[in-house]
Amino acid sequence: MFVYRAIRRCDCRTTNDTRCNDVSDAQSGALDDGRYDAFIVWAEQRDNGIALECAITAGAHRGDVVTIVSNTLPTKDELALVGLPCTLIVNAREIRVTFD
Repeated sequence: MFVYRAIRRCDCRTTNDTRCNDVSDAQSGALDDGRYDAFIVWAEQRDNGIALECAITAGAHRGDVVTIVSNTLPTKDELALVGLPCTLIVNAREIRVTFD
């Protein structure tokens, strides 16, 4: 289990600056506390860590893409994460990711 901060994107075609890894700077409609089933649609190395783009697969936020940046993810091949299912656990504007 890993703890990350995220920026929520309502449209995966838009680009947000992920150098600011604080949910409070996200677009309106940030994720409410709870659990969200998701899968990783893209992963890439950035200056501040590995960015994961996770698509939510169920519920009211189905189809939303959340970009999560981590500098502690234990992987050397970020592309190996693409397609993996995961669960996003939001609590007090902090997102934990667990891999299924």
